[in-house]
Amino acid sequence: IGTDRHRLDMWTQEAADAYNEYAADYEYDFDYLRKTDGYLSVSLDGLWLRAPYLHNGSVPYLEDLLEEPENRTKVFYRGYDVYNQEKVGFVAEGLEAEKVGFKYDTSVQANGNQGHLYGTDLSSEDKQALVEYLKTL
Repeated sequence: IGTDRHRLDMWTQEAADAYNEYAADYEYDFDYLRKTDGYLSVSLDGLWLRAPYLHNGSVPYLEDLLEEPENRTKVFYRGYDVYNQEKVGFVAEGLEAEKVGFKYDTSVQANGNQGHLYGTDLSSEDKQALVEYLKTL
């Protein structure tokens, strides 16, 4: 699907074993992690509050996720806790975001925001309707 492989490649069986062992002396059950050849997606519940999006946080706004990868934000700031309700994500540009957050550059290895093309060919009206629906989850 054209995604950045680095996250998949870094998750080794050794990493899974380390996470499984992490809470061995606790009642938590951390023995189910394993190496696979894919990603595990999370539920869409509360999606509106999970920005930035994609497995590596490379898309600051839900609105951007519905754009072709070449039209998505390339450089932004992560860590500012002011929310943009229209774009659906935390404010990622401007002086305050730059002052408070850290720079995220999607051209850096493993920071790519390519792939995930679902919805990119929808009309503007349909994209807006989809975003409005996802805000309700």
